Amino acid sequence: MKKLTDNTSLGKLILLCNVVVLVLFIISMLFLMKFDKTNSAVIQERNHYNKLYEEYAMAQHPLKQDSAEVAYYQYKLDTLQQKTAATKDEKKALAESIEVTKQTLADKQKQQADNLVKLGELEKEYGPVQQNWDQLNADNDAAKKKFWVMAWITIIAFLLKTVVFAMWGAKNNQNLHNIAPWMKDGMKPWMSYVAWFAPIYNLIKPLSFFKEVWNETDYVLEDSGITQRDENKVDNSNIYMSIWWGFLLISVWLMNFVLFNTFFREGAFYVKAGHGTMVVVAIVIMVITMCLETYLVLQYNKKNKLLVENESKF
Repeated sequence: MKKLTDNTSLGKLILLCNVVVLVLFIISMLFLMKFDKTNSAVIQERNHYNKLYEEYAMAQHPLKQDSAEVAYYQYKLDTLQQKTAATKDEKKALAESIEVTKQTLADKQKQQADNLVKLGELEKEYGPVQQNWDQLNADNDAAKKKFWVMAWITIIAFLLKTVVFAMWGAKNNQNLHNIAPWMKDGMKPWMSYVAWFAPIYNLIKPLSFFKEVWNETDYVLEDSGITQRDENKVDNSNIYMSIWWGFLLISVWLMNFVLFNTFFREGAFYVKAGHGTMVVVAIVIMVITMCLETYLVLQYNKKNKLLVENESKF
């Protein structure tokens, strides 16, 4: 029964996943910039639109009162004109009331006409602005939807890649358990999945798990005579792994926080941060992360291959 498994194919699959994730991430950033363009247009137009909307709404308010008052005085006039006076004084009083009501009605009708003219002028200005505002919001909503669809595709691809990475780590750890008795005191293979997917725990544990697998593999290779121990050799692998993990945390947590606050909240980030610069920085950090991870996976694949090729020594 074989003690060791060749896991290099999983390592290569990780590299392929990294390329896919990187391409999807760059595409999602392009969609984000398209959304930013439409969103900026909406924000720039908002004050102008709100001002005209308030003026238009205020111009509409008097019309209801105008209609009510015109209807009231018209009804009053019709009622007065239908009355008959019995005496000369009553006729005089009635005539005066009719005249006053006619004048008041004329004033109210003029006021109504003036308000209608004012509203018509505002409609000529407000109508195109309203259409433009609706179009801007429709374009913005469409751009936002496209970005989030692309973002979720990227997130799902990243999660799938993480599953493959966890599987790769678990199988490499199992190899060590099969040939190194002292590994019974170390981390178990299933810890690879817990390390990557347990909240909070996954902020540091994947790094320590990877370091343990890497360092114990080096020890096994040297202890079995497959590789030569060089006391003068400077091994920077742990430093590279730490740098990789630092960039991974920055790309997954810090940069996503910065991007969200830059593009989706009109706070300090939105005002002060250069939007294009933030996208470029995010892409550069992701590229560095993927390049470092690719280097580490390729290096460990070589170690795994050495173990498998010399299985008879264990």
